[in-house]
Amino acid sequence: MPKWVEKAKKAVITLEIQDRNGTSRTGNGFFVQENGEAVSDYSLFAGAEKAFATDAEGHRFPVTRILGADEVYDVIRFRVDVPGRVPALQAAAALPDRGTEAYLLPFGVQKGAAIPQGAIVEVSKIKEPYGYFKIDAPLTSSQISLPLLTPEGEVFAMTQNDASGKHLTYGISVPYILHIQIASMDVFNKTYEATDIRKAWAPAPEDAQLALMLYASRQDVAAYLETLNDFIATFPRVSAGYLSRASHYACHRKELAASASEQARMLALALADLQTAAGFMDHKGEGFYEQARLVYGVASDDSTLQAGDWSMDAAQTMIRKAIAENDEPAYRHLEGDIAFYLGDYEQAYVSYRTATESALSSALSYYMAAKARQQIPGSNPMEVVALIDSAIEKSASAPGDALVYLQENAELKMQFGLYDAAVTDYDRCYTLMAGNVSDAFYYFREQARFRSGDLEGALKDISSAIILDPQNAVYYAEEGSIYLRQQHPAKAQESLLKALTLDPDFSSSHRLLGVSYLRQEKKTMPAKPSAKPKNSAIR
Repeated sequence: MPKWVEKAKKAVITLEIQDRNGTSRTGNGFFVQENGEAVSDYSLFAGAEKAFATDAEGHRFPVTRILGADEVYDVIRFRVDVPGRVPALQAAAALPDRGTEAYLLPFGVQKGAAIPQGAIVEVSKIKEPYGYFKIDAPLTSSQISLPLLTPEGEVFAMTQNDASGKHLTYGISVPYILHIQIASMDVFNKTYEATDIRKAWAPAPEDAQLALMLYASRQDVAAYLETLNDFIATFPRVSAGYLSRASHYACHRKELAASASEQARMLALALADLQTAAGFMDHKGEGFYEQARLVYGVASDDSTLQAGDWSMDAAQTMIRKAIAENDEPAYRHLEGDIAFYLGDYEQAYVSYRTATESALSSALSYYMAAKARQQIPGSNPMEVVALIDSAIEKSASAPGDALVYLQENAELKMQFGLYDAAVTDYDRCYTLMAGNVSDAFYYFREQARFRSGDLEGALKDISSAIILDPQNAVYYAEEGSIYLRQQHPAKAQESLLKALTLDPDFSSSHRLLGVSYLRQEKKTMPAKPSAKPKNSAIR
C-alpha cells in the first residue's frame, strides 16, 4: 500500500441523501478543497431535499451548497459545512498516460490493507483538456464516485458506473468537475432544479445580481428573504443586496409580519439596510436617491401609512438632498414624480423639463413633462403634443414605450384637429406592431382618416375592423357613413341595415339609413329590424 494512503483516505466521505418524498439513500464522494468542497455523482443528488456528509472519523456535516453540476456526465460539485479545514485530495496537474498505475481509494480502508489498483488502458477526451479513463480493474456498485489516484497520490478521476456491463473501472477527470460553475441564468434550469439544496452564487457580484432578480420572480416572500440574506452574507460589501432587502422589507411588510408593531419593525429594518447600502456606494447622492425612491414607492402605494420617515414629504426631502450632492437626470425625474403625486404640477413640469435637458434624459421624462403640462391651466396644447413627440423620438430603441406614446399622441392630435398627423402616428403604431392590431385600432385610425378626407383609407380600415369583429354595430354604421360621403347610398343602406339588425335601437343608424333612402329617392322605409339587440361597444 502506498505511503500516502493513510492521509488520503481521510478525504473520502459517505453521503446520505434525503429525498423530497421522505426516502433516503447513500453514496460516496471525496473532498477536493480544504474548505469542504467535494464531488460525487449527480444522479445521487437528483430529487434531494437535504444531504449530509460523514467523514472518516464519523463526523456528520450538512451539504449546504451546490457549486456546479453536469447531468450529462453525471457529476456534481458541492460544499459541505465543515467547522474548519478538512483533509482534501490534490488534483493532478496533467492527465496520466496509458499504462500508468491507478489506485482506487474506498471509504474507511483499514490501515495496512491493500487497495484496488490497475493500469490505465484507455484515455479519451470529453472536453479539451479533460479526459475519460478506463482502468484494467473490476468495479463494484459500492465503489461508484470514489477517487482514482496516481502513484504519487494525486487524484485524477472519479469512478463512474460501468454502462458496458463488463465491470471495468471507468473514471471522469476530476479537473473537469472542478471547472464547472453555476452561471447566473442556471439557477432554474432542470439540472439545478432537480435538487432543493441551495445553489451557489456566480463568483462575480454583477452576475449574482441577475440570479437574485430571477429568484424574486420564482420564490415566495419568506423564501426570497432567505435568499436575500444569503446573497448579503456572500457579498457583504455589495450595495445591491441591501437595497433589494430594504425594498423587500418595506413592500412586503404585511406578508412578513401580521401585527402593526412588527410591520413597523420591517420598515425600520428597511431604513437600516438603506443606510448600510449607502456606505458601499461611490457617491453620497446615490444613497439619498435610493432612499427617496423606495420611500416614494411605499408612500404612493399606501396612503394610510403614517410613519414620518415613510411619507411623501420625507421622500421629497431625500431627493432634494440627492440633487444637492449630484444633480442627475434620474434624481430630477423622481423629484418630478413626487411633485406630481403631491399635485404640484408646476414644480413637476420644471423637474421633468430639467431632466430632459441632459444628454442622458429618458423618453419617460418628456412624456411626464407633457402630462404635468396638461394639468396646468392655460397650457398650450401644442406644447403637450411636442413633448410627447420628443418622447417618441427618444424611445426609438424601445418599441413598446414608443407604441404607448404614439397611441396617446394620436388621440391628442385628434382632439386638436390634427387629423393628418394623427394618421401618421397610427401608421407608425401599425408598423411597430407588425400589423398585429385589434379591430379597435382599425376603428380609431378610420376615424382619423375619415376626418382627414381619406375616405378610401377609412373604408379599408373599417372593413378590416368588421372582419375582426363582425358583430359590432358601430363598425357597420361607420361603413355606411363613409359610403354616404362617397355618394354610394345603396351600399350605405346595406351597411346600415346590418347595423340595425345587430342593434335595432341604434339611433345614429336610423338617421343615416333615412339619409340613404332620401339619396335614393325612396319614399317608404322597410319595417324596423326585429333582431334581438346585441352589445355594440367597441372592444
